Amino acid sequence: MLRIKIISMVAVMLLVLIVACSKKIPEESEYDPKQYLPEKIESVNLARTGEIRSFAGNRLWEYIDGGAELYLQFRFIDVATADYKNPDVEMVADIYHFENSTNAYGLYTQLRPTEPNYILLGVEGFAAPASIIFVKGPFLVRLMTYKDDEPGNLALTALAQEISKILPGATSRPNTFLLFPVNNVIGTSDKYYSESFHGLKFMSRVYSQDYFLDNDTITLFLTPDESGEKYLRWTEYAAAMKKLGTPPDSLGFDSTTVFLMEDNISGSVLAGLKKGRLLGMAKYNELHKKFLSDWINSFQ
Repeated sequence: MLRIKIISMVAVMLLVLIVACSKKIPEESEYDPKQYLPEKIESVNLARTGEIRSFAGNRLWEYIDGGAELYLQFRFIDVATADYKNPDVEMVADIYHFENSTNAYGLYTQLRPTEPNYILLGVEGFAAPASIIFVKGPFLVRLMTYKDDEPGNLALTALAQEISKILPGATSRPNTFLLFPVNNVIGTSDKYYSESFHGLKFMSRVYSQDYFLDNDTITLFLTPDESGEKYLRWTEYAAAMKKLGTPPDSLGFDSTTVFLMEDNISGSVLAGLKKGRLLGMAKYNELHKKFLSDWINSFQ
């Protein structure tokens, strides 16, 4: 009898384990932003009014005509938007949904001002007159009131905190940014480009960070390039534009050749391959050679 009970208990435990393992964990692209717009915020007597509106894919042009192109570059999926109101405040809340957390953070870095008024929400956020913007997981949240006053700011903060609390997803920057040096870094200069870095369509999935060196502001950048295709295409582009220069040596790249291209905006752009990545520096000169070399050799 005892043996039968033990066998039954084991069978039940196995069944529970199978059911638990069979539950599909949603991909970031499968989240529905509409479910993260709360009906009420009791602390400020704020209530959602009307229906939640949604715009997916290219329909974003219907909602933010003139601004949609930037969002679409970062693999935008859909946006849920709703109006909120209390006796003193009228406001709108938008939750923009992207393919993944990296693209959401990338769009956020394009919107963030040079000297943001940071707020502790999600991965990162900032407040501006009559508005709050923050990013968490695959979502960028944008809240706006129609008046910049104390009741409006209180309502903005309360709604932002509630949405941040219920949104799923990452609360830290993409891990690739950990590959950049920490010395001499310029705050708020980290950026991610889903496509068209330096205006080059083949330069996709690019991470960059600015540094202050010898009274110069330089930019380090990297992008996955396991096949070497991005490096090859950029080299071909530089040669075709007759902007291919003689590269400095002893920098530690894996590629047998590197290139130095003069750019009207970014000055000298030096790039090469290292450990399956295309690495480079914009506004390069000989004074910055050791800083670049140390970074390249940190990839082991």
